[in-house]
Amino acid sequence: MSGQPCDIPAPDHDGTARLYACGWRCTSHAPQIRPVTATAAAPTAAPARRRIVRTAPCSRQVTAALRIDCGTGIEIKDGDRAGQIWWKTEPRARYECVACQWRSEIVTGAAAVQRFTDHIRTTHQAVCPAAATQQGAHAA
Repeated sequence: MSGQPCDIPAPDHDGTARLYACGWRCTSHAPQIRPVTATAAAPTAAPARRRIVRTAPCSRQVTAALRIDCGTGIEIKDGDRAGQIWWKTEPRARYECVACQWRSEIVTGAAAVQRFTDHIRTTHQAVCPAAATQQGAHAA
């Protein structure tokens, strides 16, 4: 878009005006690129070194996994079922013991999953044949 007047009121205008970030300017009033001189940076000291502390290898290992799928539910807002949840996919859970290779059945339903997850670790540890010999971490 040329043909606009220059925004700078001055008697000397050169060329047609162009739109810049600072407004309409002719060639003689257009923003100029200024050379930038960078000073040489002072030499820096040696880079900082991280201190690595050697620790004993971890003696723990995963011995069990509790898998929980929270499901997909929508809360009902209106009607006689207001406040209840309509489940598109039900919550489900399953426990696997790596030490003895035992797997529980898949438990489905919100209340059943809650009861299952509250007690499965202690319940299985009481009957697990490998629990007495294994000292490990449970993965959640």
